[in-house]
Amino acid sequence: MKLSSTPSFLWIAGLCATLAACGGGGDDCPPAVDPPVETLPDVSDCFTVKPGLRYTISDPDKTYIAKSALYTQEKFEGAVHPVQIEYFDVEGSSRAAKHYFSIEADGVHFWGDYDYTPEGVQATKSVYTGFLVPKTLAPGQTVSIPYTDNNYFTNGGFLAEAEQETWTFEGHETLTLAGRTFTNTCRIRIRDDDQPIHGTTIVWAAPGYGPIQYQLFDSEGKLRGLRNIDTITEP
Repeated sequence: MKLSSTPSFLWIAGLCATLAACGGGGDDCPPAVDPPVETLPDVSDCFTVKPGLRYTISDPDKTYIAKSALYTQEKFEGAVHPVQIEYFDVEGSSRAAKHYFSIEADGVHFWGDYDYTPEGVQATKSVYTGFLVPKTLAPGQTVSIPYTDNNYFTNGGFLAEAEQETWTFEGHETLTLAGRTFTNTCRIRIRDDDQPIHGTTIVWAAPGYGPIQYQLFDSEGKLRGLRNIDTITEP
């Protein structure tokens, strides 16, 4: 029953009955109790992922090379971090990339990546310096994130590039994907400030699952692709 549809005389009758039971509304009435306030997930919550989680990827617009992914933990640059391993195939036998991150007290840290050829040979290694999405980023807020992308090439070459992204926490949404409902996902808009020609990406991330859907827009704001999880294998 909607409270807004309740006839006023019923509300008044209920109030009178309550006052009578309390002795006319004096000190015998129990104190009013506020309803519990729902705590919505923050950015750190939405990027926290269960180790051992596997999923396949639906990519009808062919916007990416990976067909499946696994979350586990590995050592990177001397420390053990969560890692998302992406695969060229659905079966998860041919590595495409590894993305290292961690959830710390101050937010989500992105540490770096490995990229591989379809033959399984490491092509590049990237180590990020200063890539932090602050935990304090709240719905409706925007933050600019400058960081350094240190690129190491298998031929011995090295290139350090200054990068900057703008992240906007647009709010919380509920999505139904892979046969289940994800409530209160974090919807985040990401813009590459250094290469605006790449356009904008909107990411939906869910607590325990991380990013579950991507919308990709070109530099003119036209939707050019949708990518999301297709099937999930729980740890």
